[in-house]
Amino acid sequence: MSLNNPSQDLIFFKDNSLISKKILNNEINTKSKNSNSYLSVITYNQSTSPNWLINGLIEDTLFGNASKSLNNHELSNVSNESISNTNRRIMVISFLHNKEFYIKNCKRIGINLEDKQEKEGKFQFIDYFNDLFINLIKNPNDALKDINKMFDDIINNSSLDKNDDDNGSDVDVIILEGVEILLFATNIASNELLFNINRLNKKCRQLFVVSSKDCLKKHEELVTPSADPMVKINEFLIKLLHRSQLNITLEPLITGRAKDITGSLIISKGCIPYDDNDENLSVSINEKEYVYHITKDSQVKLFYR
Repeated sequence: MSLNNPSQDLIFFKDNSLISKKILNNEINTKSKNSNSYLSVITYNQSTSPNWLINGLIEDTLFGNASKSLNNHELSNVSNESISNTNRRIMVISFLHNKEFYIKNCKRIGINLEDKQEKEGKFQFIDYFNDLFINLIKNPNDALKDINKMFDDIINNSSLDKNDDDNGSDVDVIILEGVEILLFATNIASNELLFNINRLNKKCRQLFVVSSKDCLKKHEELVTPSADPMVKINEFLIKLLHRSQLNITLEPLITGRAKDITGSLIISKGCIPYDDNDENLSVSINEKEYVYHITKDSQVKLFYR
């Protein structure tokens, strides 16, 4: 690998896409036992924040490319105005940041979510950061009912209601960020949280769960009480990865952060193939490893490793 070479486009699928159009164009069948909804898991260490990647997924969903956030060249010659007419909708649910964080981050790279996309109803943000333990969860030691209600409120949101086929308000992509904090801070079990995530997954075509993997431990390092947060999160991540179609891992360099390299990104297949739910869906994952560099002006450069 040479950093003197031109930077590469970040693509997750072999059709040169971050989110394959075959997935987004696939119909959701909520009556089917195997709904055509798909799960991708993004794991990271604290030193490799995935915010830049989330910006890219937002841009790619809304505009059909990630030319501003990731400098992807694919489709960069097509105007954002024409691509945005595809009516793709995205919802970001965050337990780590408020809406202003993503509004400012995207505006810094030339994506105006507030003035354009939110007014058109294509971008929604659900803030579970500011009032999580003030208004939403009243008793962390008995939180299951409140957490179930939080997910009920999202699923019953009019923009996620698939019972009305004429409202045209399907959400194509949902990004769920930092949900593991519920395992740290409340008495909810990992299976109870996974059940709610599975319900949410069935209400969109593509769900990205973004979670820190700092807590992952070897089995012999885990303490025995199942109520210990580290045990719960370890179990949660293992089971989540076990039912995903696509996994993306952000890691720091083994030797530490270099001057011109921020970290590495690994794309790998999940345990469940994409055609498991729909034999007619033919998508191939672009299994590769990149190194990436985030510059002071928030530009992202990626190189094959």
